[in-house]
Amino acid sequence: MRLDRARQAATIWSDADRQRAIERLEREIHQVTPAKRKLFNKLFQHHERQLLQEVGTKATGPRSIFVKKLAQMKTDAEEQAYGAANMTTDKRVQFQVCLFDAEIEATTWSIADMDRVVNQLEREIYGITSKDQMRFTKEFSIRLVEFEAWWQAISIQELRKTIEQRVIHFGYPKMHLVSHISESIRRMGSGDNFTTDISERLHIGNVKEAYRSTNKVN
Repeated sequence: MRLDRARQAATIWSDADRQRAIERLEREIHQVTPAKRKLFNKLFQHHERQLLQEVGTKATGPRSIFVKKLAQMKTDAEEQAYGAANMTTDKRVQFQVCLFDAEIEATTWSIADMDRVVNQLEREIYGITSKDQMRFTKEFSIRLVEFEAWWQAISIQELRKTIEQRVIHFGYPKMHLVSHISESIRRMGSGDNFTTDISERLHIGNVKEAYRSTNKVN
């Protein structure tokens, strides 16, 4: 439970964090000073009041139209306060990309952060000492190396077996039969109904003939 709370606390980007990032990027990208920001707030509030007066209580159009007009008024106010040269499309895109990167960086919990919190909780809750943690890390590293070596050896064996099964479609016992088939085809030719039975009979006949010849010689 404490580990989950620590993770959540480390990965929450508060409104204050977001506002600080926005102000920093406005200074870096749009050259916004406190005086310019004050002028923008004044202009935007003025445009916003005008828009609300135009809408009044008789608004019957879709909400999207109101939002679009408000966004355009904000853009106009930014160009007036910050200068059109500082509010180009490229700079606006750059601002959004940098803001997104800042949020990701701020809400990323690294492996080092995870290990640090885990070690802290182990000491506080389980009563484990720093010495025990270091000894465990050392032993675990050794076992991990041994496991990786064993796994690699097993994987290589399995890979060799798979390749052999895929590439070598016959075993050594069948090689003997193949030699008989090739020999019978060389001597007799191959008919349409040729089967391995013919090669076996030929082999038996050849053995008998060789046996008889050997006895005659003796």
